[in-house]
Amino acid sequence: ALETPAQPRWPCAWPPSAFSHAVGASMGKVRSWKSAATVKGSASTVGPAAHTSWAKRSQERAERAVAQAAQREVDEQIRQQKKLAQERREEKEKRKEENKAKGLQYQVISDSRKLKKMSRKQLKLIRKADTTGPKPLLAAESKKRRK
Repeated sequence: ALETPAQPRWPCAWPPSAFSHAVGASMGKVRSWKSAATVKGSASTVGPAAHTSWAKRSQERAERAVAQAAQREVDEQIRQQKKLAQERREEKEKRKEENKAKGLQYQVISDSRKLKKMSRKQLKLIRKADTTGPKPLLAAESKKRRK
């Protein structure tokens, strides 16, 4: 005759009927904190509450259009302000460059042998300019004015 063992063969309570309160107990899943699903997930959205009336939808659309128009106006104002600020910055930079050129001190190098004797660092500091007029024009500025 067969004898029953003193200790159960499985570490957990067996048979699965002990877990029948858990979700998916028949599949061997043990999640006692989950409640059993009563309605299919996709079925919960179907119904008259899910569909709004045409009048309500058209009213929401009109409200959205008004809000978008107001937002566009605000965006346009911000764009204009930024454009004006940028123009002011550019004008200020231009004036600064002109004033810098007005106060520029220069020395005419007529002997080209001096240039050949100069080091690289000294050559980097040299700028070509037109000194024939009332004030010297740097080579970069004279090109800009021709355009």
